[in-house]
Amino acid sequence: MSPVVLDGRTLDVAQLAAISAGAQVTLDDEAAARMRASVELYQQHGHTDVVRQKWAWIVGGTPPIDRDTAIRVFIEGHCAGVGEPLPIAVVRATMASRANVLATGFSGCRPDAARALVAMLNAHITPVVPAEGSVGAAGCTSLAHIARVVCGYGGEAYVSGERVPAVEALRKLETAFCPTEKEALSLINGSTLAAATAALAVDAAARYLRAADAAAALSLEVCRADLNSFAPEAHEARGHAGPAKVAARLRDQVRGSELVAEGRKPDSFAIRCTPAVHGAAWDALAYVRSVVDTELNAAVDNPLVFESGVVEAGNFHGAAVGLAMDHLKVALAQVATIADRRIYRLTYGELSGLPSFLVPGTGVNSGLMLAQYTAASLTSECRGLAQPASVQAIPTVQHHEDHVPMATLAARTAARVADLLADVVAIELLCAAQGLDLRLDGDTVGGNLTIPAGRPGIGTRATWQTVRVLVDRWIEDRVLHTDLAALGTAVREGRFG
Repeated sequence: MSPVVLDGRTLDVAQLAAISAGAQVTLDDEAAARMRASVELYQQHGHTDVVRQKWAWIVGGTPPIDRDTAIRVFIEGHCAGVGEPLPIAVVRATMASRANVLATGFSGCRPDAARALVAMLNAHITPVVPAEGSVGAAGCTSLAHIARVVCGYGGEAYVSGERVPAVEALRKLETAFCPTEKEALSLINGSTLAAATAALAVDAAARYLRAADAAAALSLEVCRADLNSFAPEAHEARGHAGPAKVAARLRDQVRGSELVAEGRKPDSFAIRCTPAVHGAAWDALAYVRSVVDTELNAAVDNPLVFESGVVEAGNFHGAAVGLAMDHLKVALAQVATIADRRIYRLTYGELSGLPSFLVPGTGVNSGLMLAQYTAASLTSECRGLAQPASVQAIPTVQHHEDHVPMATLAARTAARVADLLADVVAIELLCAAQGLDLRLDGDTVGGNLTIPAGRPGIGTRATWQTVRVLVDRWIEDRVLHTDLAALGTAVREGRFG
């Protein structure tokens, strides 16, 4: 794979996801030229002692220390994160995103600042960064933990997955980066962790929504759904793009099926409103992706450098990302709740017409009763996490920073909701595949359904076969966790839809 080029203008969610997974990175030559030009402009219009200037603005007085000590104390003083370390993938995405911010050419930073981050990415040196403590605005604690390692001030880092002291990790490079005061400020100033976390959540959510559509289609077969609910004219009349696309996708999945039909009595909302809910989530994801792609190429810094002079603005504030991620997690929680209701219908014999809990007979077998039990727990957690974080501003820094976006919390909880959704979808796939077995009463040994090919739809048959390659039909009780883990992994890997 060719290296991902950071040019400050074209980085997107897919590229950042590739970097997070280990792709190599390079700094664009034109971006480097813009950065050099911004340094010259900053030297003309800016304050070379910007760190000490801001120090005086916040706490009063002039720090009685030299420049290099002030820079080090400034970065180390912001290393206030707590909690377990962020995943390596998230930190890599954050480093690449911050390098791309510098590459926009509005920060007054030398190309060396971005190249220091690029060099660490390519050497697979990843700072150990506590997960909690960022409010998604200026003076980001998480970025400070990264900068501490980049500048050789201490800390720890992962080298190809092994956790070691940062000084040992940096031996792979020629030298640590020695920042100017403006570069020290720019390395830690902004909502970049929120943007990077958001980008990975968006990338994952797309895979999980595709799997959710595939699982829902399989449930339509088992519930013998009325296809009138998915008529194209109905969705065209409403006019929303997402629901119309999901309805078309579901019709395509069940094409050729003899189980679904038209003209039966209206189905429950969890069945016939699937396009409305899934489609709204797809529309939300499209909006959120556009916000995140914009943010990844934004001048998320302060002060900013232009030919006309230096501007003190509020571009470090992560409101756009925070609002978008709150929107996404609500959308994904809706998908989880409707999937849980379909799982309930599949496992409740009075509603499905199949054996309760999807196993014949009674006695000691619980069947898939506990699968729905687990889905209920996951869905409840989604609902709790879906409460908006972006409205929870708590003033900081002696009220200098009197409104903060909590964008990092919004992004982190959205990523968690997406992860929970993956397992809810896995449970629906498990139950719907079992329901199809029972509905058709076919021989399912070895992943082959020995029934006429036209009875389930072409798409749903393929989904069922993928499930059956991973897990066997449920005959009598066994450890359910193993099946759920296998299907959850497959959903996360994008093997459905």
